[in-house]
Amino acid sequence: MGQKSLSTIFVSHGAPTMPLEDIPAKDFLMKLGKSYRNIKAVLCISAHWQTIKPTLNAVDVNETTHDFYGFQPELYDIKYPVKGSPELAEHALDLIKDGGMECELDHTRGLDHGAWIPLMLMFPDAEIPVIQLSIQNNLDPLKHFNLGKLIEPLRHENILILGSGGAVHPLGYAPLHPDAKTDQWAIDFNEWLKNAVISGNTNALMNYRNSSPYPERAHPYPDHFMPLLASIGAAGEGVNGKIIHDSWYWGDLGMGAYEFTI
Repeated sequence: MGQKSLSTIFVSHGAPTMPLEDIPAKDFLMKLGKSYRNIKAVLCISAHWQTIKPTLNAVDVNETTHDFYGFQPELYDIKYPVKGSPELAEHALDLIKDGGMECELDHTRGLDHGAWIPLMLMFPDAEIPVIQLSIQNNLDPLKHFNLGKLIEPLRHENILILGSGGAVHPLGYAPLHPDAKTDQWAIDFNEWLKNAVISGNTNALMNYRNSSPYPERAHPYPDHFMPLLASIGAAGEGVNGKIIHDSWYWGDLGMGAYEFTI
């Protein structure tokens, strides 16, 4: 892909068990990475790192954080020792601060499962450096969209901006298990989301709590929606969205993935 400006991407990372299961979303991620073998680095915005103000991890090698409990023992043996990039973290920090938003560096944190699960499937050889950018505790849609806008220059530098969350993530509302069925309310929200993405309706997406059907069910806690908004913001003005994957997992977990270009 050379030095051309990259699209930004949002993926749904599902449950921590995804690396061990044979599901469509896993196959999709394994194929997706093949299109990005020549990139310089990845900046990942995961739903599973929340801070008061935007924070970037600046480490030489990312530790694999198993930030979950109650799953199969073999999950805790997985390691993804991908390199970090303190230099890229400093560069992204400057972009965010120059844009008028506070930002900090964390010199110890590795990758949480919202980052290493999709990345180990996309880039199994761990050959591409990764830094991570946190979402904020306020979970404010507009602020996360604006945060994405501040890091938009990175995609012109052959750096992939990857949001990792969940298209439909009803944790705490719907029972999620391998035999669960997909409910109609989840399908309705997912269809609304796909239409908003395809039409580039950023206003509707930022106002999803009022403009979408069943937002309180699809995202009872909206952490998994914030990386989507940052990914859209990072694509630039006049964004066009494309559905690059659409499937379900454990009933009501929507595993949609989207590509954003201008």
